[in-house]
Amino acid sequence: MKKTRVMLVDDHALVRSGLHQLLLTFEHYEVVGEAGDGAQAIELVRELQPDVVLLDIAMPRMRGLEAIREIKQAAPDCKVLILSMYDREQYVRESIKNGADGYLLKGSNTDELRMALMHVLNGNLYISPSVSKPLVSEWIHSGKADEQAGEEVQLTEREKSVMKLLAEGYPNKEVAELLHISVKTVETHRSRILEKTGVRNLAELVKYAIKKGMIDL
Repeated sequence: MKKTRVMLVDDHALVRSGLHQLLLTFEHYEVVGEAGDGAQAIELVRELQPDVVLLDIAMPRMRGLEAIREIKQAAPDCKVLILSMYDREQYVRESIKNGADGYLLKGSNTDELRMALMHVLNGNLYISPSVSKPLVSEWIHSGKADEQAGEEVQLTEREKSVMKLLAEGYPNKEVAELLHISVKTVETHRSRILEKTGVRNLAELVKYAIKKGMIDL
């Protein structure tokens, strides 16, 4: 039987190692690649074309949330299962909106990981029960999340990527190199971000990014 090809994306090497060893105990699964951030993940997905990616959210350079769409573009048939420590409604909503096939908490047990993989590989949406009942059910059936989203600042995926890198201290030139765009384009995005968020300088931008959960302290 053909093995399911898995790629692991997490900025903690120990987490990747643990997942790798765990997946070795799963029948018909093999780990074909590992990445430490979203940008590296996109490059490897394009090269390796895995069946499923286990993707963390909080990572340097490019968050998992921003990487989802580009992973899907690089490998349309690849499934993306978010594996995160965060149970915030905002993260679940954004993940699914950006194309993730599932959302699993890092505190889940081995059986739930196995179940989540089976669900997404069969074309179904999987969300950890611990977040699906209190959060996602309300979002889907009441429309409350859509109303809340309308109140939030609407940044494009590219603007979010630029904002995260700027907030982490990368200069315009390095941001341009990491995102493969020109310095002038970075400056344009920066101006639009400041205008949309209403912040006046980089220090306020950092505070805004932390508040929105885009970077960690």
